[in-house]
Amino acid sequence: MTPSNTLQISVNGKLWWGGFTAEIAVRNASDQPLESWSTSFISAHDLDPEAWGVEITREPLGEGLSRYTLRGTSWGQSIPAGGEIRVGFNGRQGVDLGRDGALSEAMLMTERPLGESVMADADAHNHAAEHTAERPAEQASPSHGHSTMPGSYTDITTWGSFHGANHNSEHNELVGGRTAITTEAMEAYNDLRAFAGLEAVSLEDVGAWAYAQGLTNNAQAWGDDRKGVGLWYAMQGAKVGWIADETYNPQILADIQRTARQGDTDAVMAMVERFGHEGFASYLRSNALVDTFTNTLKMEPHYGGWMHGRTHGFLSIEGVAINHDINHLTVLGWDQNQPFMNDTFDYPQWPALEVSDDTVINYFQSIVTLGDPLSSQLESLGVPNGAGANATPSVASTPSASAETGSTTDDPITGESLAVEISGDRWWGGLTASLALTNVGDQRTDNWRLNFISPHQFTGESWGTTIETETLADGLYRYQLTGADWGQSIEAGATIRVGFNAQSADASESGGVLTPDMLLAVNSELVVV
Repeated sequence: MTPSNTLQISVNGKLWWGGFTAEIAVRNASDQPLESWSTSFISAHDLDPEAWGVEITREPLGEGLSRYTLRGTSWGQSIPAGGEIRVGFNGRQGVDLGRDGALSEAMLMTERPLGESVMADADAHNHAAEHTAERPAEQASPSHGHSTMPGSYTDITTWGSFHGANHNSEHNELVGGRTAITTEAMEAYNDLRAFAGLEAVSLEDVGAWAYAQGLTNNAQAWGDDRKGVGLWYAMQGAKVGWIADETYNPQILADIQRTARQGDTDAVMAMVERFGHEGFASYLRSNALVDTFTNTLKMEPHYGGWMHGRTHGFLSIEGVAINHDINHLTVLGWDQNQPFMNDTFDYPQWPALEVSDDTVINYFQSIVTLGDPLSSQLESLGVPNGAGANATPSVASTPSASAETGSTTDDPITGESLAVEISGDRWWGGLTASLALTNVGDQRTDNWRLNFISPHQFTGESWGTTIETETLADGLYRYQLTGADWGQSIEAGATIRVGFNAQSADASESGGVLTPDMLLAVNSELVVV
């Protein structure tokens, strides 16, 4: 980096799996104190706005790039003559930088065009200089020309694209009728939820569910991760969740996607009549939803790199596969005649073929219900009432179980019918806690609550739960977690995963696995209320 006459900026930091921690040294090379300073650069990464000593603003540029402006704030706002401060932030890798090692300027910045400072002397003028840093060519995001789409829909690459993205099977461009992933898929997804009698949800809701269930590469969501992950999984749910359990066969997904991409809408709807939930085809027709449904079938799962860059989860499926293998159901061979294919080599995603059909269809239906991926879903799906654009879908009602849970098996941690397993990840300066809650009773539990004491400070970001904080002495905090949104109720025998981020009590911690002993304060325990 070529320094300016006033500001000299250098980059250091540490890489970790899926992210990094950046330390920016800002030196005032002039002979006058600076009242304020700022610098801007272009990057392919997503920077966490929760920074220290600096305020970060972002301007999306498309093609997976953003222009970031850093402005000194709080203790980082002013710099004495000849002095230096060190500010920093965490970030999510928008292109693969590796799992460990040092962060360099070339890794962080694609281009750094401008730095500004304001002297303490009111008569002093602003100093500005240009700086550039080239990112290694092998790390550059591919240029694909699909960052925005005509009309009212948003392309998934608006929220990032990932190194090595192959936009469809065999080729580097969308061919054979394959199309980009856009928010039209979210409309198709919420249409299916409406048919099932479920309320519409947002991209972030679906994304938060996916992170909570362990269906992503990274436990920590950065930037617009939840939007992109939410859209990707909504597309998958809309592509598959309409199929009835008793008619499901993997080949349906090859036949109907290929047919949609060939433009034969009548043949698509004939398959929906034959294989879909009873009444779903009529529901699509009477509510003018056929085009949205068909357009979603055309979308290519590998588009933009999200399938491998963010939604490559490792949830175990029947002990023979992971959920990423199951996601390959909608990936077709080069000739689009086979499902469950590995497009790179045009052979099957072998582990997925060992998984039972019941487990596969339940997994995709769980995306629609935002339920447990390993439990039965949409078992009582009914037929919408009436016809026409204003028809209101309905489902057969099921009596609600009592909120009082009957304990059949005591959890070894809590002694209650709610079993709790604590896991997660530690990263530089913070942690992501994941709590697996299993209802080991024989009735549904609603409005569950957990209490515990911890030395770590909750940052305000949680999923599936609300958190009340009470500050105690000696740097400790008492937390009460209450189920919220999709995490409010747990069916008998079901497991959900909720979680939150926190600042670590030990600022020197730089990574690793989170254990219960690390999360809970010494001589304290987690209690079910």
